Amino acid sequence: MNLKSLILASSVVFTFVGAANAADAIIAEEPIAVAAPVFSWSGAYLGGQIGYGWGKSKWSAYDADEDEGDSINFKPNGFLGGLYAGYNFDIGNNVILGVDGDVTYNALKKSYSETDEDFGLTAKVESKLRWSGAVRARAGYTVDRFMPYIAGGVAFGSVKNSISLSAGEDSIGVSQSKTLTGWTLGGGVDYAATDNVIIRFEYRYTDYGSKNFGGGDEDLGFGAKNKFKTNDIRLGVAYKF
Repeated sequence: MNLKSLILASSVVFTFVGAANAADAIIAEEPIAVAAPVFSWSGAYLGGQIGYGWGKSKWSAYDADEDEGDSINFKPNGFLGGLYAGYNFDIGNNVILGVDGDVTYNALKKSYSETDEDFGLTAKVESKLRWSGAVRARAGYTVDRFMPYIAGGVAFGSVKNSISLSAGEDSIGVSQSKTLTGWTLGGGVDYAATDNVIIRFEYRYTDYGSKNFGGGDEDLGFGAKNKFKTNDIRLGVAYKF
């Protein structure tokens, strides 16, 4: 082997050795962990809800000279369903404040009848909550994707009362629908099933206040005050924008 061939062979050997050393010098980097984004409760939402309600319709007789007389109570009940919407504000430290409004169709209904044997008078009364709504303030505390909350505000509802009186051959019937305004208070929990789907379970108590109802004439008539209150449980699903 001549000198030129020896130099060429040595160069090839050194080239492979250098490449091997360089490969050994490469240090494998550990994968960088990417933290999952934290869910934000802030923002607007729109949803639908169904539920079941039970209440109390209190009737008190009155006239121009008396504030209130004898009273009767019966308990309307039935299903409900409607829409709700609102907006949440994250004020920090896991505290969420918001405003919430809803409009609901109601099928709460009950009837009552009574006969006065002394006067031969039969009275039949039916109360029905046709629709209701509320505008409420909410305050919640988040635990990851759960948010227990309390809520309260102004409530309003359309109550239809039908009354019939009969005494012998004489009878009258009156049906009136009036909008009652009162207050509501309740609480529940929201759960973020996804970043956009929020499931809600809630209990609510509502006092719609009272209205006066009357009808008939001097021979056969009545005057009455109706107070209407409800309790209900609701299950809702909303889309968070």
